Amino acid sequence: MRGLPPLAIAAAAAALLTCAACSGTSGPAPGAHTSTTATTRTTNEAAGPFTLSRGPGFDHSGAFTSLMTCDDPRDYSPGLNFANVPTGTAELALTMVDLDVHKIHWLQLGIPAGARGISAHHLLPGAREALNDFGEATYDGPCPPHGSTHKYQLTLYALHKPMPASFDGSTPPAQTLQEIKRRAFASAMLVAPYTRH
Repeated sequence: MRGLPPLAIAAAAAALLTCAACSGTSGPAPGAHTSTTATTRTTNEAAGPFTLSRGPGFDHSGAFTSLMTCDDPRDYSPGLNFANVPTGTAELALTMVDLDVHKIHWLQLGIPAGARGISAHHLLPGAREALNDFGEATYDGPCPPHGSTHKYQLTLYALHKPMPASFDGSTPPAQTLQEIKRRAFASAMLVAPYTRH
């Protein structure tokens, strides 16, 4: 800028600084926005879906072992694993239904929302079992006719409101199941077979 008056030099410098400031505050670059979105997406994917998976009580093929059925006098309930229980869950409920004859074998209520599973033949503190289709407030394992295979659906429900204490060992099973479904806002399930020889 040789030959320009000092005032002109100062004005040109001020204009350049103003222009640079404008370009720096015009909003985040497209790349920065994409990066933020990608981070959020990764976090959500890492959390994963709400799932129910097999624990002790199932064999390598995913079927019930006889210890968890009417073929064993102990008839233990199986171990199960929970993952990614949804935010906002007040409590969990668990059901087991024979898909072939539509019999309710197990209704467990009041499972804490923070639970990450249940051990075989074990109730967590605060949980309770409601009346099933066999007239008992307990787990009744698979018991298809000899020589046949039935499939059993276990479903874990995330409830937005706890089940009332009035749902207990005297409430008709279909009514309990209906109320569980009414209060549920998410569910996870698995289906396991059992062949009775």
